[in-house]
Parts: sequence; C-alpha cells; structure tokens
Amino acid sequence: MALVNHAKQEINAKIVYFGPSLSGKATNLNFIFKKLKPDFRGQFKSMNVQGSRMLFFDFLPSGQGKVNDYVVRFHIYTMQGEVPQDAAWKMVLKGVDGVVFVADAAPERQADNKASLDRLQSCLRVHGTSLQNLPVVIQHNKSDLAHAVPVAELQKALGLPGVNVLPVVASRGEGVLESLFTLVKMILKRLRESGLELAREPEQEQSVTESEEFGRDDIPYDSAENTLADAGSLAMEAHEPPKAACTAPQPAVTILVGAQVSRDGRLLVPLAINCGGTVRRVTLNVAVSLDAE
Repeated sequence: MALVNHAKQEINAKIVYFGPSLSGKATNLNFIFKKLKPDFRGQFKSMNVQGSRMLFFDFLPSGQGKVNDYVVRFHIYTMQGEVPQDAAWKMVLKGVDGVVFVADAAPERQADNKASLDRLQSCLRVHGTSLQNLPVVIQHNKSDLAHAVPVAELQKALGLPGVNVLPVVASRGEGVLESLFTLVKMILKRLRESGLELAREPEQEQSVTESEEFGRDDIPYDSAENTLADAGSLAMEAHEPPKAACTAPQPAVTILVGAQVSRDGRLLVPLAINCGGTVRRVTLNVAVSLDAE
C-alpha cells in the first residue's frame, strides 16, 4: 500500500522484483540504477536479511509521475540469489504496490519459474493480497537463448492470462527499462483511480513531520509493531526518551520517513510518539539477528 507524506506532498510506492534464483532480478536493479540520472535516484543499498541479500533504492520518474499535486517516489526491492527463508520475502513484499516477475526463458527452468510464482502467491496471501489484486509485469528474461521457451508457452505455464509478458535480455539491458516503466504507468493509473486520501493531516501530525526533514530510505514496514517482526530476533533501544512517563491510555506512534542503515548494519528508524498532546522524537535502533528460526 502506497504511503503518503503530506509534509513533502509525496506518495511512496513499492515495486518488488521476484523470481527464481539466477533469473536476473539483481541484474535488473543494477542496470536500472546505472541508467537513471543521479538527480532522480537515491543510493543503491544492500542489507542482510535471514542470511540473504536484499537490494533496494528509490527513484522519481520524470514526466507525469504525479497524483494530483503529489510526487510519486518509487522504491524498488529484490532479494539476490537463492532465498531459503520465506520470512525474507514476506518482509520485502509487505505493502507492495506492484510486482515484476522475472521468469527464466530456459526450458529447464520452467519448473523453477512455476515454483517461484507459487511462492510469491503464498507470501502475498500472508499480507491479504494476491497477484490478481496488484499491477504485475512478467519478464521473459534471457529471451535471446536459441532454445528459449516461447512467450505464449511461458504465460500458459504460469497461469496468468492477460498479464503483460515482455521479452527481456537483462544482461544487455534490453527491455529492462520498458518493463519497469510499464509497471510504473500501471501503478500511477491505479493510484489516480483509487481515490487515495490526499487531504492534509491534522495540524499536530503535520508539525511532527515538518519540524525536521529526513531523507527517504524506505524499510518494508509501515507500523511500529510490525517493524522487522519476521526478520528474526530484535534488539531495540530508544534514544532521547521522554522525560516523564506517558499517562495517556493509548500513545500514538508514527514512523517518520528517513530510516537509515548504520555502518554496523543496524536500522535507525525515526519515530514520533504523541502522548496526551506532547510529541517526542525517538530513534528506534533495530539489530537483525541472522540466526535461523
């Protein structure tokens, strides 16, 4: 689900590249990052999750990438290589707005493609959604192989009639940007038709977000209680604690934009805690354990 930053008049949407290992997911992200102008993209980052490597960065599409007066910033994620733990994919897919499924065109990889697609559907069900409810593009990657499976055969095997299937050779960058921006247009159309609430937040919440500017280094969660809950055991430490105990029955906790990864691999997540009309800023220091569950 797209997240709205009213202070910056910005909508944050998430795209996930999914597919079997060695299908070309990381190759896609690397090519896209290199082709985008530096002024329109953030930093390319990686993070270890459940023993696997998550890759991510954000970008602003040029041209008509707006919904009303709000700019749409896209955050692209994938997991590199083999991902043994479903928890890692579930984390990345939380709040997803669109999926690029990278299918391998080699005949011997068709069973892997179907197994990966089934895994994707299973992970999405955990979040109460499915591919039928999301904008989706299928990449027919490695389509330059002499024995590549035809597009029609691939589409039939995956069982996704009506979904865009685009020929791609990610190793050479052929079709990579076309598939990305096909999905971007689909997401923008969906956002414009969704009736997304873009009215200004109440004044107090605006003051929380406007009092200090943060960069947008997205993490795949949108609520404090779910932050990295699937990624393993957590160590949490809040800095600058409130000077007095909160007596309100239900303090309101808001995750602010600007989560960052520290040099030692910890996530630093800025929070605003509204307690009885008093707003305090704290930083959630999250350490991820890579021990198997």
